[in-house]
Amino acid sequence: MDEGKPDEWWGDSENAGAQGVLTGTPSHGGGGEQGQSGPYVQPMMMMQPSNDMATWSMVLGLVTWFSHISSPVLCFTGCIAPFSTIGGVILGHMGLKKASEMNDLNKGMAIAGLIMNYLSIGLYGLLVAGFGLIGSVGL
Repeated sequence: MDEGKPDEWWGDSENAGAQGVLTGTPSHGGGGEQGQSGPYVQPMMMMQPSNDMATWSMVLGLVTWFSHISSPVLCFTGCIAPFSTIGGVILGHMGLKKASEMNDLNKGMAIAGLIMNYLSIGLYGLLVAGFGLIGSVGL
């Protein structure tokens, strides 16, 4: 730069605005350029926070209990229940942890999924204990 002039590009008062416009930004209507602007910039869209793990825990709890109830009619659903129970418990605990980080978002869904899936585990425990009791008595 010349001597006596400031080193900053924005300090030049005679070309104010001409050098301050960056490429890709809309012009400020300086020299007869009316109607021209820079490229369209899409406004930012706010994303709603979600706790998908809690939701999936509850869904797997419902699938587990549907499998238990429908297994006398649809035999293959009895094979699905243990896997949906294990997945539901894991996702329920993960969803509960995430809910505490996200201001209790979907905490009720995580708790509902955990209750349904732990009740299913309790049912399996009673089933095993019942077969053990029947086997020990010799019926």
